[in-house]
Amino acid sequence: MKRYRKLLLFLIMLIGISSAKSQNLIIGGTGNIGLSKVTSNLPKSGNYKVKFTLSGNLGMFLEKKIGQNSSLGIEALWVQIEGKEITDNKELTSFNGQELEVIGVISDKSTLHSSYVGIPVYYRFEFGKIGVKGGFQSMIFLFASSNYEANGEIGGEPYEAESEIKDIKFDRIDIGPKVGVDYQLNEKLRLRIDYYHGLTDITSDEFPWQRRNRQFNLGVNYIFR
Repeated sequence: MKRYRKLLLFLIMLIGISSAKSQNLIIGGTGNIGLSKVTSNLPKSGNYKVKFTLSGNLGMFLEKKIGQNSSLGIEALWVQIEGKEITDNKELTSFNGQELEVIGVISDKSTLHSSYVGIPVYYRFEFGKIGVKGGFQSMIFLFASSNYEANGEIGGEPYEAESEIKDIKFDRIDIGPKVGVDYQLNEKLRLRIDYYHGLTDITSDEFPWQRRNRQFNLGVNYIFR
């Protein structure tokens, strides 16, 4: 199944290249690195935090001029989204028959790794060398995994735990607005900044909590033709 999904992305890129040659479009490659997080509807506290962590994407883009300073564009991206949840010094309690008592304190960290095929569609307007973009990005879920680590003490004894889930299933499609700004260094290179704000709860219906993707990237566009 994973090979099939990779082949699908490759075919999308080949179709894009063929279309660019036949219709005289702008075609190029893009690589981006930045920060992402997966938001949670769990109640925030001083101990529980959702953190940004390193992420990125890689792919190709096509743009078609529709005016002197404007164009429509589409990208085919391999998108890596990372999320991290941390709880510091969480008290563990137990009922001793009369009242709750603290039996231990632990700190834990859960890290999520998820991969998507991203297809942003956008409108771009140029102000000299600066381009401003706005549109929507659809993301097709590929696969995800997570790691869990915990340490502390329970009942006066040291406590450590570590686990991994290799096959997490999320909703098939994520979608949300994506905005960005780019700067034309020369006829071949553009620097770019982008932000994606996922609107879809990516968790399956059977889970009581909700998760949504957020990603901020810095990168470069290289124009082939």
